[in-house]
Amino acid sequence: MGKRRKRRSKDVPVRAPTPELKGVALLLSQWPVATLDLHGYTAEMARPRIRDFLTTHSRISAGDVVHIITGKGTGVLLDVVRDVLPGECADQVDEYAGMMGGGGWVVRVK
Repeated sequence: MGKRRKRRSKDVPVRAPTPELKGVALLLSQWPVATLDLHGYTAEMARPRIRDFLTTHSRISAGDVVHIITGKGTGVLLDVVRDVLPGECADQVDEYAGMMGGGGWVVRVK
């Protein structure tokens, strides 16, 4: 039988550090504190619901992420949310992005 060799520290492979998530990747990876599901709403019914939801959560969950689920459907609700976020609710929204696969939005509230 041969002798065992001792492992030298330079033989141990060095792992590259895990890259830090930034921007949209960070936003999409965070767990939401609340979710607003707009399934079954019309565009007229959804607009005030979105405003109230974002206003409430900008007060109680500032800096956190919320989800607004629209469903894929015809895209009418998706367009309503797309219009409301940078428009009427710009004061409550820090950043936003479409959910992976569509059907909703991920929003960081101010």
